[in-house]
Amino acid sequence: MSRQVLSLLLVHANQMVPMDSLVEELWGENPPKLARKTVQTHIYHLRKALRNGGGGGARVETEPRGYRIRLEPAQLDLWRFQELCAQGRNALRAGRAEEAAEASRAALTLWRGPAFSGTAVGPLLSAQRARMEDLRMSALEQRIEAERKLGRHRELLSELKGLVLDHPLNEVLTGELMRAAVRSGHRQTALDAYRRLRAAMVEQLGLEPSAEIRELHQGVLEDALVPEPRSAPQTVEASRLSVGLAGSVAPAELPPLTADFTGRRGELARVVAAAGPGGPEAGDTAAVRVVVVMGGVGAGKTATVVQAAHRMRSRYPDGQLFATLHRPDGSAVSPREALTSLLLSSGHPGQWLPEGVEDLARLYRSWTSQRRMLVVLDDAYCPQQARPLLPSSPGCAVLITSRWRLEGLPGAVTRVPLAGLPREEAVALLGKVAGEERIAREQQEAAELARLYGGLPLALRALGERLAARADLSVGSLLRRARREEERLRLLQGPQSDFLARLGQAHLRLPEPERELLALLCRLPGPVREAELSSAMERSGLCAGDLGHLVESLSSSHFLELRECGEDPAHAVPDLVRLALCRSLRVRETEATPPAPGPGPTDLRMPPVLAGVSR
Repeated sequence: MSRQVLSLLLVHANQMVPMDSLVEELWGENPPKLARKTVQTHIYHLRKALRNGGGGGARVETEPRGYRIRLEPAQLDLWRFQELCAQGRNALRAGRAEEAAEASRAALTLWRGPAFSGTAVGPLLSAQRARMEDLRMSALEQRIEAERKLGRHRELLSELKGLVLDHPLNEVLTGELMRAAVRSGHRQTALDAYRRLRAAMVEQLGLEPSAEIRELHQGVLEDALVPEPRSAPQTVEASRLSVGLAGSVAPAELPPLTADFTGRRGELARVVAAAGPGGPEAGDTAAVRVVVVMGGVGAGKTATVVQAAHRMRSRYPDGQLFATLHRPDGSAVSPREALTSLLLSSGHPGQWLPEGVEDLARLYRSWTSQRRMLVVLDDAYCPQQARPLLPSSPGCAVLITSRWRLEGLPGAVTRVPLAGLPREEAVALLGKVAGEERIAREQQEAAELARLYGGLPLALRALGERLAARADLSVGSLLRRARREEERLRLLQGPQSDFLARLGQAHLRLPEPERELLALLCRLPGPVREAELSSAMERSGLCAGDLGHLVESLSSSHFLELRECGEDPAHAVPDLVRLALCRSLRVRETEATPPAPGPGPTDLRMPPVLAGVSR
């Protein structure tokens, strides 16, 4: 019992502990009749032990209603522990991760086991033990966060696995394990950690994980936390120096020029004029110059922008950055992942980059604020994806390729649309790829072939490569095959060409209502007037009330084009896109539905509900 009395006095050092509190700690709600006398006896033995054991000046004083133990600042480990934790916390907030890790590590070495181990505890010490365990866990989490910011992900991984098993409901530790696992190249470990946390919380607490952990999980699923290489320990000054030197070597990330690039003189002139410093379209604005080059799949947006960017390299001496905003499967790259990539390219050490999108964007804007940079963003999906990637300096320019108009972007925005190449340029491109003399011998056939493929540079290159690979293949024979719709797409299919896959994936980023209307349009027999389209939607069970919005959305994303059809204009899906989507729909419906005799869901002829729609 003397140990209990001493423990209660120590956790309230230099404060008066009432006699009633001591009695409650020792006996709870049923103290004996001589409880106060027994407490006084324990106090006597404590004073004697402190005096005989060299208590270092500690003394127990009697107060009118209780007792107080007097200690100097350096005499209690708990105070030293709290002081070191505060030092680590302040250092971490100031970005001094090495100092924070050292202070937190020193604080944790003061622990030799659970609080009050070997001592029977009552209700008051039980509460104090829980509070002190929370303090220890906070120090541990603080040390792990500091070491994670130092890039010691692999070193932390094993420790965190054990801690998460010991504390299955601790969201902070699970989050740190997920970050360390991903940045060590172990995504599955991170996903398993989240799954175990969620299962434990739902089962034991009836709660879902916090929004922060769910967002972290989504980032892992989207591969938005870029794995970072293991880095050697750095001193605080060395890390500051490395951040200060970020960008001392100007990045030069532009892809190489396309040797057979043809035409686009007017479009290139517009891009260069709008993006170049002091260009006529920029005026005297202090806003960053943004050029959005728009067009459908295969229109040559990326090649055109890269061509323009190379022409302007000398105007942006602080470097050129290039970011691809889609993954190989066509899905969009998150702004966090894109910003991380841009900052790494700029020379910022990966272990010092923040994780939040807003923090990354602020760092990116600060770094570009006094620079003249050219930034190329390839295949932006929406304004929300592109907006955090825009630099802040009016000395910078941004070239963006997109299938969409990207409304609402800040800065001095210029939009340059790209369609298929005109006849002369399309035939010239075929000649550059397949051989000019060969194409000159069959110029009329080459022009007709280019027309069937809408003058799209990507399709023309694929056809030219097919001709170049076979000396016995004439343009005329290729044209005869291309005139048959079922063959037209097949001619674009090859081991070196991804055009067919890109056409098939083109609509996957659209919202569901737009995809449904696009599927309906692909099944309709040619250009359709708006009134006829509205009727077809009603017969197919689609909401015709949103027709205007849906048509505008599909037109702005280059999935619809206007064609002359009598007095009223009519809507139609571009031929190659229509063929590719019909093929994609046919494959999906075949996989989803077992074969049946006669016309079935794979039949792409006009459905009965569309009967009466004119061409």
